[in-house]
Amino acid sequence: MRRLLFPLLLAASAAACAPQPPRQAGPLPPLGPCPASTWHPEAPPPTASKKTSMVLLAVAEWFRFGQQTVDYPSNGAPQVERSGMQEGDAFASERVRDYWKSVGRPNLSGANHEVPWSAAFISWDIESAGVPRDQFCPDDRHTIYVERMVQRAREPDPAFIPRRLNERAPQVGDLICSSRAGGKTTLDNLDRGPGHCDIVVEVRARELIAIGGNVDDSVTRSVFPLDANGFLSPISARPFFTVIENRLP
Repeated sequence: MRRLLFPLLLAASAAACAPQPPRQAGPLPPLGPCPASTWHPEAPPPTASKKTSMVLLAVAEWFRFGQQTVDYPSNGAPQVERSGMQEGDAFASERVRDYWKSVGRPNLSGANHEVPWSAAFISWDIESAGVPRDQFCPDDRHTIYVERMVQRAREPDPAFIPRRLNERAPQVGDLICSSRAGGKTTLDNLDRGPGHCDIVVEVRARELIAIGGNVDDSVTRSVFPLDANGFLSPISARPFFTVIENRLP
């Protein structure tokens, strides 16, 4: 098992999104304002830095789920280096329910295997870090909150800026997002298709470490290759389409 090098992480001691509604012919309807919510995080953010809190919360959940780790080589199939607690386990199932609460779906838990929860995990993490809803709007679909980020980036002082893969070498706290299951979402084609995002928690010379939910049915630490310049390397298992720059303090 690779050792986490980023010191704050140790202090904290494929992927999916919610099912897609039927596609409509013609232009997609506008998203509208971020819906109000009565949900509140279960505890204060771990630190005064919202970016650091995002990372620490993700790492803490990874420990909670048993430290499952998957290595994504440049060529070949992903390799599970360590298995963790699965969504159907009693404790994990109820923890997944906590994630669902952050997107207004408390009726769901890890026992609902047919409903992927990865976007709920990211939404739970970012809201729990204290990020206001005018900067991040939680959603049970990754491509919906990414589309809102693209819109918000056109306004003053955005916290998150979606970048093209050749524009941004991922940094700790960034999100890395891919389409999935035959999806074709790109920054030029925000079609609200199936996708997945992870939070970058460590960057090394030729690889990065990211944590996401519902990766092989657990909160999972994934290892992705980087090229010599620090940009994400193309891999068939994860067709990345954006690196989301995290400008939070």
